[in-house]
Amino acid sequence: MQNPNNSLRSRLTTLVIVAIFGSVTIVTASSVSREIGQYGNGRKAELEASATVFAYAIADHVRSQNKPAALEALRAISRFPTIEFVRVEDASGDLFVELGGGEMLTDTSQPESSSLLPNSIAKDASVVSVPIINSGDIVGVLWVYADSSQLSERITTLIWDAVYAALFAAGIGLLIALRMQRAVTRPIHNLSNIMNSVRTTGDFGNRAKRISNDEIGELVDSFNEMLDQIQERDAKLLAHQQNLKKIVRQRTKQFEDAKEIAEAANSAKSEFLATMSHEIRTPMNGMLVMAELLNNAPLAPRQKRYADVIVKSGQSLISIINDILDFSKIEAGRLELESIDVNPVDVIHDVVGLFWERASSSGIDLAAYVGPDVPHTIKCDPVRLNQVLSNLVNNALKFTEKGSVVVSAKMLKNDNDVDLIEFSVTDTGVGIASEKQKAIFEAFSQADQTTTRKFGGTGLGLAICSKILKAMNGEISVASIEGKGSRFFFHFPVTVAEPARPFVRLDKEMRAIIAIDGVATPRMLSRYLHEAGISSQIVAPQAVFASHMAYADIIFASPAFLDTFKETAEGGPDQWIPTRICVSELGDAAPDRLLEAGVAEDLIIKPLSRYDVMEQIERVDTNTLRGERAVSLTGSDHAALPVFSSKRVLAADDSAVNREVVSAALVRLGLEPILVENGREALEATRKENVDLILMDCSMPEMDGFEATRAIRKREQDEGTARTPIIALTAHVAQDETEWRSAGMDNYLTKPFTIKTLADALSHYLDHENSSAHKTHIVVESEVAIEPLMNAPFDVAVLESLDSMDSEHGGLAARALRLFGEHSKDAMLRVAASLKGDDAAEIKSAAHALKSMSYNVGAMALGDACAALETSDPETADYGALMKALKQTFVSAHEALTETIARYEKAAA
Repeated sequence: MQNPNNSLRSRLTTLVIVAIFGSVTIVTASSVSREIGQYGNGRKAELEASATVFAYAIADHVRSQNKPAALEALRAISRFPTIEFVRVEDASGDLFVELGGGEMLTDTSQPESSSLLPNSIAKDASVVSVPIINSGDIVGVLWVYADSSQLSERITTLIWDAVYAALFAAGIGLLIALRMQRAVTRPIHNLSNIMNSVRTTGDFGNRAKRISNDEIGELVDSFNEMLDQIQERDAKLLAHQQNLKKIVRQRTKQFEDAKEIAEAANSAKSEFLATMSHEIRTPMNGMLVMAELLNNAPLAPRQKRYADVIVKSGQSLISIINDILDFSKIEAGRLELESIDVNPVDVIHDVVGLFWERASSSGIDLAAYVGPDVPHTIKCDPVRLNQVLSNLVNNALKFTEKGSVVVSAKMLKNDNDVDLIEFSVTDTGVGIASEKQKAIFEAFSQADQTTTRKFGGTGLGLAICSKILKAMNGEISVASIEGKGSRFFFHFPVTVAEPARPFVRLDKEMRAIIAIDGVATPRMLSRYLHEAGISSQIVAPQAVFASHMAYADIIFASPAFLDTFKETAEGGPDQWIPTRICVSELGDAAPDRLLEAGVAEDLIIKPLSRYDVMEQIERVDTNTLRGERAVSLTGSDHAALPVFSSKRVLAADDSAVNREVVSAALVRLGLEPILVENGREALEATRKENVDLILMDCSMPEMDGFEATRAIRKREQDEGTARTPIIALTAHVAQDETEWRSAGMDNYLTKPFTIKTLADALSHYLDHENSSAHKTHIVVESEVAIEPLMNAPFDVAVLESLDSMDSEHGGLAARALRLFGEHSKDAMLRVAASLKGDDAAEIKSAAHALKSMSYNVGAMALGDACAALETSDPETADYGALMKALKQTFVSAHEALTETIARYEKAAA
């Protein structure tokens, strides 16, 4: 690579030499040019002057055409040593005379410069022409040639002088360049060396030395200052880097600590949610079982509606508990959705029924309308759909002081022709400002900062709804006008399982009068009647019937309207033509009186369901009005349970109490139970027996339910046999889901379970039919009253539920209690032995076994004490205190055991 300093030096030297050489050359050339010009111009002027004299001398001869005289005069001109050729032309341009040697180069008719010269002298000729004038007239032209060889010699001499001057200038320039090299290139060369050293070594401590005080010296100072700044910057960067490493180590440690704290908090939260869920589930289970028993009893329709509301409210509360557990899943994006057959009409009716009492007490008309194109059943998650609708209805009622709230459903089609179902909740409440409508779907958001203070709530409900619908591939929106109300609507794609069931179209033309309170309910009823081909007119409930009697076929009226009708109508009920349907609110006793008196012929209770209206129209069409039977005692349709004929179910549980309960429940459902005590026996049983389903307890000795399930799934895969459904029986809640799913189980059932929850779980995997015997079965309460005792060791609701599982034979509760008395002592001894052995795994296993059998017979306090021991941390647990509490609840349970068994044996008898 060429040294840049050498290149600079050579360029500088060349520049100096060229500058001096060029300057001298330009000066010399200019001098030569000037001298040549002066010499040439002088010679030409002298020649022109001579030619003018000659032209005057021969002017008369040319005019008189005297060629000899003219030639004689020209011979005098030839005596000039530099003149070698003379030519005279007359006025017409023709040759007159010429004097000189050589031949003409060209035709004399074109006397242009050297073209007139003889061939022998044309090379160095200098030619001038002057006019020949006589008496003021031009009579011809004189051409004169002069030798210019002396000019060439002069030019040659001048050129050599210029060359010598240029060489001398080049020498002077070289000396100057050498002198400038020391003054200019040496500091630059030194600076270049320092730069190369810094570049190769990275040492910014080197500095260039200043030699001169000129611009190059300033350049050196600037370079040194730049190195100072770079060195200072590097020092700061190094210090910051070292400090940054410390900060990173500190932040990493803080992050790890925060991570451990967050994991511990999350674990504590999960444990708290599980514990809270269990604590709430225990009394809720009793409430639901008692409501289920009450609902199965012979009740009047109004009381049955009360029981329905209790059951649905309890189920809603259970759903809320499940939502608490699912909230963390929603945050983590792990929300799981079911896809089962769902009746949209039932879902809407359940939600409206749940909020009806609240709406009615506030004077708000809560109504529902399901469009005729809505399928009878669709595939979706009923719990999530109920959750979203309940949240929207709850909000609508919260923000509506008067008017109405309408829940509706209809079918849509998207751009890809996919079936969409749209639900909407419309209210006449306060409305939402347009600029705040987008924010309400964000977590912890309200339309106004005063909303929380005025109406309550955290603003979390709509955000959860939005996330649920997103998981369902749906979308939620709002349309609202401030001060006039809001409409929340959402849609999601569905698979139609069963098409819509339209109204029966009446063969004859009929007209109905609707005279009930509210605005929304009359309109919804009118729309349903229109679908059945019945024209309708909505009138004020206070109106007089006289103007409508003549042409009304059906009257849907409130009790107050029917009372007015009774007072104003002529004749008795047998003479009244319109069919009279009483539309009553839940809890109103007036329909009883009206039906008994014949004023009303049938009864329909608010909130109106699509199916309620359909059934009422069918009764009108077939003339099967119920009259007083509408409020009489009836059997419970809810008592119907599925019957699984010719199906065999394997139940694996180490607790004899649990096996007895499961066996009775399976027999009640028409199933053949096969009972085993642990996972190893379950595995052997599946090799020997053909079973349709397996109920697998998760915690068992020898081989637990998870290990047994894995072994069964492996054998099925190896042998290529069909997959047998396996349902986990667990006393835990949904946090076990990851474990039982990964083991290969298909579903789980939480203990204690009811006959209905067991039947629902089995119905997903086994074919069944509804038993007519069960449909007409009426639960008759025992003459022996079993009063629930405050803080009793046994939960009456659980024991009643056990008896309901074995209604044909009776005494399941007493049998389960006796088994509990026999086996719980051994289980208690096992717990005590595990504590002495200080084996954490054995402590958990023993506590779980006693907990499971305790919960199944309603010994909830004993079960809770076992659960506390099972979930305790071995490193921090106070086993002494836990065991003390366990012993107390165990003694209490056994002290009450004899009396409780006797009570249920007497009840069974």
